[in-house]
Amino acid sequence: MGLPLRAFHQRVFAAAIVAHAITAWYSGGWYGDDEHYQVIAFAQQRLGELPAHELTWEYGERIRSALLPGLAYGIITAFRAAGITDPFTIAFGLRMITALCALMVVRRFVRTRLPQVADRLQGPFVLISYFLWFLPWQHVRFAAETWSGLLLLAGITALLGDGRWRWLLAGLLLGGCIQMKPAMIAACGGLAVWALHGTKERPRATALLLVGGTAALLAGAFADSWFYHEHVFTLWSYLHKNSLSISRIAPLPTASEIFPWYYYFTWIAKHGIWPIGAGLLTALLWLTWHAPRSWPVWTAWPYLVLLSLVPHKELRFLFSLADLAPIILILAWQTLSEGAARRALAHSALLIPLVAINLCALLVAGTTDAGSGRTRLARTLVAIPTNGPVTIGYALDREAIWKVRIPSFYLPVDVKDIGTWQPGNSGVPDLVIAPGPDPARSNQTAIGSAGYRPITSSEPTWATPLLWLYNTDRPPPYVLYTRDAMLPAAHTGR
Repeated sequence: MGLPLRAFHQRVFAAAIVAHAITAWYSGGWYGDDEHYQVIAFAQQRLGELPAHELTWEYGERIRSALLPGLAYGIITAFRAAGITDPFTIAFGLRMITALCALMVVRRFVRTRLPQVADRLQGPFVLISYFLWFLPWQHVRFAAETWSGLLLLAGITALLGDGRWRWLLAGLLLGGCIQMKPAMIAACGGLAVWALHGTKERPRATALLLVGGTAALLAGAFADSWFYHEHVFTLWSYLHKNSLSISRIAPLPTASEIFPWYYYFTWIAKHGIWPIGAGLLTALLWLTWHAPRSWPVWTAWPYLVLLSLVPHKELRFLFSLADLAPIILILAWQTLSEGAARRALAHSALLIPLVAINLCALLVAGTTDAGSGRTRLARTLVAIPTNGPVTIGYALDREAIWKVRIPSFYLPVDVKDIGTWQPGNSGVPDLVIAPGPDPARSNQTAIGSAGYRPITSSEPTWATPLLWLYNTDRPPPYVLYTRDAMLPAAHTGR
């Protein structure tokens, strides 16, 4: 490696700060709608800016933990008190705070796990812990999946440490993880069983773990009651509501996509970018076979089994385990015996393409907006000079509009949202958002024939082919159109 490990880690960490800051700046928007509509929108309601009836059904059912919306409420209030009211700056602040917390947690975890890693693999472990392609993107998401994953990683670090009060600290962190995302009770429970089974101070450890976990859950219940203005415990409400749904006694208020039990494993391989994702899935299976008593196995599998049993599945549910990927890859590699297979996997003919794919994915993920790219379109709206109120419509049906509609938090005050609109309808909006042409389906938009011209797209032109290679089923990017031919070219900004 040419450098002592400590110095190497410091340089990688410094580079990671820069990469995470760039990603936090460019990766606006959100991947899962919960990241906005059940966090920032909930905070807006607590700020008195949104009526409760405009929020998602989870608000009325009281099944969303107040920890993250409450934190967003505090951060937004602090920004505005400092005179910062631009929503894009505030959203960047939320992402950057998440990134800094993630970097601190990962750094601590890596430093404490290095003795578990063989000397020749310590450098690669440090590198992929910060630069596996999806990690910087994941680390800037102000979402329950990211924060629960960080609390889990911090809890693992505490449990595997040697401090006198490590069990109490681990209980606090794992309890917070469960309060943040209730499904993580499976991962935290499996980890706790593994840790308690391997300790000689089991009665004391169990007591401290329970005390810490209970304290965290009580703090969560207090935050829930403050946020919702009534005595409520969202963890219980969540578990009760979802147990009724799974047992089909009372289905959820909204329709959910149903997938076979094995879909998460195919998604790991596909959405991890198949050479990397397939390698990660193979590493997990290999580690399970050759080291079934290791803590990553006892942490990951209970959660994956729980997710697989629930008919409703979403890719983002896997994100809470994202930071376990590097240690799983490294520990699985360590179990490989010396031989032809190991030499073949370490050959430059395989490693160079993998590194190139990872760097390419890192670049795209770190410089494009998350999800549908609607905040990229919203930033352009802010840059458009207007002489008064203007209207914006969406050339989409009532179901598809949800994927790209710009929320009130980002919408300029002089822009009025008229909702769904199609060429030929009564009323002609000044601005229109519509799907762009889809070369895979020869879907040429009809907006141009209605007298509109494009201003900007929801993603950079150079990134579109790469994103289609990543997911051939993805819809085309969205395009912002204007009716005024004199408007300036797009200011794509961040």
